[in-house]
Amino acid sequence: MKYKLTKPDKPSSNMIALTFALVIVYCLATAFSIVLLGQRSLISGNLFQLKNIISLIFNWRFILSMSLAILSRISFILINSTLLKIPYLSDIATTLSVIITLTSIIFILIANHYFLKESLNIKQAIGAFIVLMGIFIMLNK
Repeated sequence: MKYKLTKPDKPSSNMIALTFALVIVYCLATAFSIVLLGQRSLISGNLFQLKNIISLIFNWRFILSMSLAILSRISFILINSTLLKIPYLSDIATTLSVIITLTSIIFILIANHYFLKESLNIKQAIGAFIVLMGIFIMLNK
């Protein structure tokens, strides 16, 4: 038997665009889920008392944050599913999904800086740039 070597198909630009859009949804949902729960007034009390936990669970910020966390998980699954449809990435789709979704750290740093007034230093900015470049290199095989 003779085997013919073929070059893997290039993914359609639609699949790459869809993956990119899903990553943005994932990053925004994750970042704002964390920002909503990061309000000092929401988490500064004694959360080891049942009445405070119940109060937290029925707080609108907590409910919205949990909804965004669910959206984040769904978008992760959709990212993984989309990567499975790209031939040269299908064997590592789940691992690549995890690596790609690490870009949410960048969104979290920026959101925390603007909404929670946390500091953003040069090391964090350089790290964010390195993560983005690594993902760009991985997706452009």
